[in-house]
Amino acid sequence: MAKENSVFDKEWVDERDKNNLEGLLEQLNVPAAGITFIRENKRLLQIIAVLLVVAVVSWALYSSYRKNKIEEASSALTVALNMEQEQMMEALAAIGKDYSGTDAALWAEIKTAQELVKAAKTEDANIKYKELRSSVSGSSSLKALLIFGIAQTDEALGQYPEAALQYGELKTIEGFQEIGLSGLARIYEIQGESDKALAVYQEHLSFLVGNRAPGTAALIEEKIARLKAQ
Repeated sequence: MAKENSVFDKEWVDERDKNNLEGLLEQLNVPAAGITFIRENKRLLQIIAVLLVVAVVSWALYSSYRKNKIEEASSALTVALNMEQEQMMEALAAIGKDYSGTDAALWAEIKTAQELVKAAKTEDANIKYKELRSSVSGSSSLKALLIFGIAQTDEALGQYPEAALQYGELKTIEGFQEIGLSGLARIYEIQGESDKALAVYQEHLSFLVGNRAPGTAALIEEKIARLKAQ
């Protein structure tokens, strides 16, 4: 009796077909149309395969380089922040240049602007903050910090309309609402726009009551009463 073939029996393959692409494809049960397409476009497919390998390797190398660069930048920033004033400013400038594009470099630039404010170089700090703001995306966690820096320096320079715009934007950002509201109301008071200041203080009070901050709310209530009495 002839032995029936089992699905587990290995099909015999001619040794000469082991290195034959078409023979391999047939063994893999690739449809005839697929085999024809591969045969007709073999050169193109080989080029695509090489390009894919190059792309994957390049991305892996770039990711490794990027990771190392970020770690080096963070370490350099930590060291710089522990230096004396003059050395620190030089180190921060170097970090901003050598590690451009990293969060550490941006922090170094922001710290430089903050130090300029401390040194009474308010105009230079204002310019620095505005340069940085234009390079930061809307999703960056440092956006609000830069807006605050611009608002403060605009206010210190007497650029009140510009400061009002910055504080107005700041009051829409989560975690910075109080800073924005108090700053905007203050600017309106400085400009003698009592009605606008009153409206912002009332908005501030509503925010505080909603967030259960009674201590600060009492101070805002006093300012509201004072403006109403004028």
